[in-house]
Amino acid sequence: MLKLGSSSFCRCFLAFLVVCSLVPTLHGQSSESDLKARLMNKPLYLLGCWRDDYLNFDSAGKLKDISFPVSFTLSGFELQSLHLEQDRLVLEGRRIGLELKDSQQLRVPLNVGKVNQHKDESMRIVIATSPSGDYGAALDAVFANGLAELVPSLPSYWQTYAAEHFVPADSSTSLTASTAVKTTSQDGTSPDAKQARPGGVLKAPKLLHSVEPTFNGAARGLLYGGAVLIHLWVNTDGTPSHLSIDRPVGLGLDERALEAVQKYTFKPATRNDTPVLAELKIEVNFQIF
Repeated sequence: MLKLGSSSFCRCFLAFLVVCSLVPTLHGQSSESDLKARLMNKPLYLLGCWRDDYLNFDSAGKLKDISFPVSFTLSGFELQSLHLEQDRLVLEGRRIGLELKDSQQLRVPLNVGKVNQHKDESMRIVIATSPSGDYGAALDAVFANGLAELVPSLPSYWQTYAAEHFVPADSSTSLTASTAVKTTSQDGTSPDAKQARPGGVLKAPKLLHSVEPTFNGAARGLLYGGAVLIHLWVNTDGTPSHLSIDRPVGLGLDERALEAVQKYTFKPATRNDTPVLAELKIEVNFQIF
């Protein structure tokens, strides 16, 4: 019968504990095959909508450098190659744009027109390894897999359109592109309820000053244009507020339309010659000549 001395038993027990402590780490490690299955041929979007084409993240998925945001319609990513190195994960791919027309979403590679005037559309994303070797949490912080995952991080002016068109639902009501003027009370009550009251002469807002929208490099590089429909309120002092995107075209042009309309000035709507808040829809055209 084999007998172990107390010192031998302690050494064996200690070795067993060390091995057991390694099991969760080994189990949590990301392999190249796992990462490719998660990222390759997926409709990925950068959650931070970062402008730069070289992005360096720590092991938690936090950007190490400063990169200003662009529209989410210019923030798609298509993985082309993946390298799992000793201390980092390197993703090579290209930036993808999103065209939005007729309630359809089309992912398109950005041309040499580019987002930020680079000579190509390639992207390089580097993520530092975590102590466990698991990149899952970092990838969750960097990418949204599809538009539905992206919706919660979108600006308020996208939320109505995005909830209707990007999030699966049993039923939804399409927004109308009516150009009818609606008035609302100072306390924000329903325009329809206000209009339902008898009497009074309603005059629509009148545009006094407009600003021409500007193209971006991405849309111009693809010779892409269209008409963006913006919903807004005209305040009693003639300034616009509560802007939202009613009918987008994508590729960053919707934000350019918003920027232009924010600078419009109006003669406010009136009821019995008294200024009132009014809802309005304005179409902003981007045409390639």
